[in-house]
Amino acid sequence: MSVNRDAELAQINEAKVALQQARPAILSRPVAEIADVLGRVGERFSNPDDQLRRMALDKLPSEAKLSRELAEVVLDGMAAGWTREALSILLKSEFSDPALLDGLVRVQQKGHEKSLSVPSLMAVGPTLCVQVSSGSVPGVGVNALIRSLLVKAPTLIKPGAGDVVLTQLFAEALRDADAELGSAVAVRYWSGGKDHELTKQAVAGADAVVVYGSDESVLSVQGMLPVSCRFIAYHHRFGIGIVGREKLRDSMEDLASEVARAVAMFENRGCVCPQVLFVERGEDVEVEAFAHLIAESFERLACEWPSHVEPVFADRESALLRQVRDTIEIHQAAGSVRMLHGGIENWTVVSELDLLQLPFLPGRSLRIRPVQNLEDVPSLLGESCRHIQSVGYAVAEDRVDDIAVLFGRAGASRVVPFDAMSFPPAWWLHDGQGPLRALIGWVEVQ
Repeated sequence: MSVNRDAELAQINEAKVALQQARPAILSRPVAEIADVLGRVGERFSNPDDQLRRMALDKLPSEAKLSRELAEVVLDGMAAGWTREALSILLKSEFSDPALLDGLVRVQQKGHEKSLSVPSLMAVGPTLCVQVSSGSVPGVGVNALIRSLLVKAPTLIKPGAGDVVLTQLFAEALRDADAELGSAVAVRYWSGGKDHELTKQAVAGADAVVVYGSDESVLSVQGMLPVSCRFIAYHHRFGIGIVGREKLRDSMEDLASEVARAVAMFENRGCVCPQVLFVERGEDVEVEAFAHLIAESFERLACEWPSHVEPVFADRESALLRQVRDTIEIHQAAGSVRMLHGGIENWTVVSELDLLQLPFLPGRSLRIRPVQNLEDVPSLLGESCRHIQSVGYAVAEDRVDDIAVLFGRAGASRVVPFDAMSFPPAWWLHDGQGPLRALIGWVEVQ
């Protein structure tokens, strides 16, 4: 083992010891006070006059492979969930009384009305939480840290490769604002896909481990843990879009713009971005015309939100995009697809007669699949439904509930209009579960 590796392992061990020593102090802090501190730090990222925001925007574009313009939009959207107000709503949405995180609270529950004694409950966070994050969406690491600290769990976090900047800046600003609370956080980065030894050392002894990433990376970490460890997995997910025929009769331009923006956000790298758009056929509905309108919206967005232009990254993505487009052109010659693209710009729209096994489309790419009825979509997707996170929709109001039930039972956990797709609120049910309640255990006293 190299000297550098020995040093990294030692640093991880030292960080874990320090985190466990920090726990008694944060356990004594009221959760409302902790949320206030976290929110005040989080709000700095939205303040255009704050040096912390300027530092984030100086470093974020290169690391996250976003243009300055899009990085600013992404930071604003993510930081909206880091405010004092947002964190207060998060706590109240997850706990009938957030004071449950501070100690025993006498709670009247169903079935206890006639009991002589009403049980007391307490929510207890992990003694040590390790978070292994992914790098596809910047800001995920900050969300992870905030969630851990709200349940008073000292946390070692390994941010994803594209999310180190925001995670480190938040942790450093927290230490400046509140040294005691800041001591309960340690940020360490290593290449998770290549260095299993460091990951194994990091999770050893933790009583809660949270992993964001591909199915393979989630399974890899899970295999390192004892059965006694709480394991929360945010595995591979993707988004889709659905459009009812009734929504293509008027204002198609506005709808096309909403769809294009949902795709372009995060450069289409997140589970809240629609990769496939299912559009309902109708007698007076021209799906191909809608595809052209989306392509025009992508073209306009190329000016408003330019793509990342760092030479090495841009050249590599352009080469991959050309290769994939060449493959799709073969299908186009056979009449099974129609493709529109931006040439040197990184957007592509592919209209398919059937869901084909097409290669992955990088950049701001969207596959459009006409269907007779939206109710047919879950059966078309088959087992892929298990990986659906968000369903962006444009349907008549009287169809929303039925559509939500259908896709929810198929596997989706979030059904929202296209303009709300990109930035879930802090209190959203991440992968269908409350993000704070997933981390805690309950103590009941009778």
